[in-house]
Amino acid sequence: MKVILKIVLSFLLIGLFSLSSNAQDSTQAFGYVKFQYAYFLPSGDFEERFNNANSVGGEIGYKLFSNWHFSISGAYLFSRDVKVNDLLADVINEAGDVIDSEGELVKITYELRGQSYFAKVGRVFNVLAPNQNSGILVTAGAGYFQHKIKIDYRDGDVFQLSEERLKGYDHLSTGFALQQFVGYQYFGNSNLLNFYAGFEFIQAFTKNRRKYNYDTRSFDTERKSDYLAGFRVGWVIPFRKRRAEEFYYY
Repeated sequence: MKVILKIVLSFLLIGLFSLSSNAQDSTQAFGYVKFQYAYFLPSGDFEERFNNANSVGGEIGYKLFSNWHFSISGAYLFSRDVKVNDLLADVINEAGDVIDSEGELVKITYELRGQSYFAKVGRVFNVLAPNQNSGILVTAGAGYFQHKIKIDYRDGDVFQLSEERLKGYDHLSTGFALQQFVGYQYFGNSNLLNFYAGFEFIQAFTKNRRKYNYDTRSFDTERKSDYLAGFRVGWVIPFRKRRAEEFYYY
């Protein structure tokens, strides 16, 4: 959380420093690429397996003269904060280790792995902004969401955790998802000084694609409601035409 606050403060300081030097007289239309990071807190069924989630990804889009945005985004979710519970109770010992084919103890690790893809539409409202292209950014999107528990071990050959058998424990879930974002978008005159930051919300409606779970010894066919809420920051590279230079003749 301290890292996130430092990032936010850095963006704000950069924006405030640029207010006096980066002024645009009118709105512009251009394409852009975003590189972004987010930190999410879970709720709903997602919270039963994971405590938090990091997200890194990218986005490509286009901004109209009217400040409407259209974009497609993709992100990779990861975390080591997994609620294991009794996931491998029938495989591991009391210390949480498993014995390989040669009788050696093998350490098990658990991680969140996920993906999300969204088609988005949004608009910049020219409020508290130094120019016509910046302001409060609001977006909404729809797309695909996926997550699973990645079970890994570095050494040894464990028959109980072969690649095929791991599918019975990873709870791979996929489904349709909705996304909302509200924050601040800054576009300066420079193609390097452009950023955004704000709060993002995801509601995913997923199903277990493995259907049968080895840990519970039961079929899992119910639809899940996975919710994430967090803070996202990103750097933006716009693709804009250079302003025409003015020449004066005497």
